Amino acid sequence: MTTPVLIDTDADIDDAVGLGLALACGALSVKSVVSVGGRVSAEEAADTIGRLLCALAPPRMPGIGIGRPLKRHRPAARHAEFGADRLCGEDLPAGTVAPQPFADVYGETIAADAGSIVVVALGPLTNLADILRTSPGLLAKVQQIFVAGGAAWAKGDVTDRCEFNFACDPEATASILSSGLPITICPLDVARFVQLDESHVAHLAASGYRTGEVLAKLLSHALARDAPPGVGRTFVHAALTVGAVIWPQLFLKTRMRFDVVTDGPDAGQVKPALGGDAEQRVDLLTAVNASDFVENLLESLCHEAFVV
Repeated sequence: MTTPVLIDTDADIDDAVGLGLALACGALSVKSVVSVGGRVSAEEAADTIGRLLCALAPPRMPGIGIGRPLKRHRPAARHAEFGADRLCGEDLPAGTVAPQPFADVYGETIAADAGSIVVVALGPLTNLADILRTSPGLLAKVQQIFVAGGAAWAKGDVTDRCEFNFACDPEATASILSSGLPITICPLDVARFVQLDESHVAHLAASGYRTGEVLAKLLSHALARDAPPGVGRTFVHAALTVGAVIWPQLFLKTRMRFDVVTDGPDAGQVKPALGGDAEQRVDLLTAVNASDFVENLLESLCHEAFVV
């Protein structure tokens, strides 16, 4: 039985890998993909999503939603975007699905699979916070929310204390993390355990399948940029978050509450907090079996049979 998912993303390169994994793994059924402002605007991200979906050509095309704009300017991150055309110059086809307002997509998608739908937030939490504010009962129908974001104890990627997704919309981060909803966070602390290198991208390129070939082209640009973890390697934070939905046995987690800084140079910082309201605690991923995760990732994207 597959798990229905709604993916909320700002469509960076690692988000493309996460989306490709969700579409290819067989354990998930991607019902909708909603854009959010982050690396680029929500409108640009929706265009990128449409083109990626068209290139990946899943058997069932998910619906696409356009998220609301960020309330503030996005922070300068230490990671490059897709490039001037948001797709690293790769000639991907134009999207064929007309995007709809994100609130409509959330409402219809969650209503169709109430109680079993999983939301996977790979970008800023702007859309989720807006849904929580305007339709507070809707997210209560979600089975789980997986979030790519935060740096609990690790160094951030915007400042030493802040991670990009949470820093883009600190108020939304604070709202969601204190909501009492069933949330699992995949922070930079865990994301930095997993890196792809040239051998992994070569594996994808030689797969003979559309998913591997498309993602290999995009990842080759990520390997070439002079950003952490360095030339020839790249992190896949979003794919790791999707993988936590598919292979929870590969992860360790703890449960805790966070205070979120919403103003000043460290806006978006999350601080592990003692005490307070137990209902505001969330699950925090703390470790991953990195070698098995990478093996599973490649085998799923290349449509190979064996998965750990």
